[in-house]
Amino acid sequence: YKFMSVTWPGMIGVVSGMNEKGLTVTINAGKSKIPLVAKTPISILTREILQYASNIEEAIAIAKKRKVFVSESIFVGSAADKNAITIEVSPENFGVYNVPNTNELICTNHFQSNAYSNDERNIQQIAESHSEYRYERLQELLGETDKMTPEKAVAILRNKEGLNDAAIGYGNEKALNQLLAHHGIVFKPEQRLVWVSSNPYQLGEFVAFDLNKVFETKLTNITSNQVAKLNIEEDRFLYSDAYKNYQEYRVLSRKIAKAISDNQHIDTKELDRFKKLNPNFWEVYYLVGKYFYNKKYYTVALLNFEEALTKEVTTVPDS
Repeated sequence: YKFMSVTWPGMIGVVSGMNEKGLTVTINAGKSKIPLVAKTPISILTREILQYASNIEEAIAIAKKRKVFVSESIFVGSAADKNAITIEVSPENFGVYNVPNTNELICTNHFQSNAYSNDERNIQQIAESHSEYRYERLQELLGETDKMTPEKAVAILRNKEGLNDAAIGYGNEKALNQLLAHHGIVFKPEQRLVWVSSNPYQLGEFVAFDLNKVFETKLTNITSNQVAKLNIEEDRFLYSDAYKNYQEYRVLSRKIAKAISDNQHIDTKELDRFKKLNPNFWEVYYLVGKYFYNKKYYTVALLNFEEALTKEVTTVPDS
């Protein structure tokens, strides 16, 4: 089958895409051990599903045929079935998760099928990572709307706050938009419509494509197939002082991390400036604390570590 996918130079697999039958795939990583034997890469498996599956049953059959070496949730939507499921694959296990009696399926970075109910790695992932927190945040945001639209879906993908709209700092992995990911994507499988984010960090315009027209058109030169009137405008956050500060914060955080590892000196005024750039993010205070700790200024280090713990720390190991 003809298909579209979001990709980059050198990538031959698929991480997000839809085929001409209105079958969609996206992938979310689960908890894996370090692979020691080569098997089928997940992105090659998802490409195979897009190329050869027209419905959920065929997608499951293809996934069952392949041995994989990492754990992954493959989120499959199907126009033919008017349904969506997650196929949960790992080196030693296989599960399918669907939600009966509801029109809402949520997937973050842990498994939900019965096949993984006693899986130690998955239990640890739920307990210690930021996956469950984002799952609950998705439930919260989806509960605020009775009917999903592409515009509402994009707003959710761009959401930078924590539970109950808490300010948890920009770049926090507990946020749905961690200001980090390669792309965001929205599908309307039955209409064969897709919206793909543009830079930076899902904040740019979401560009619309009508795959019915794309797959019918024989291109003789490189041109955009976007349906401009359906595009979703960029996030106004891009024009805020908070966004400018976040960009500066990212540069300064790398500088401070390097100074810590190389035991270099940083002016305290720069450290104070650093805190003001992203004041709600725990890692800001952790890095400043670590800098002072390495310099043996233990009292001021302790104050910063204690301040970090008052914020929404990303994971249990981080705490």
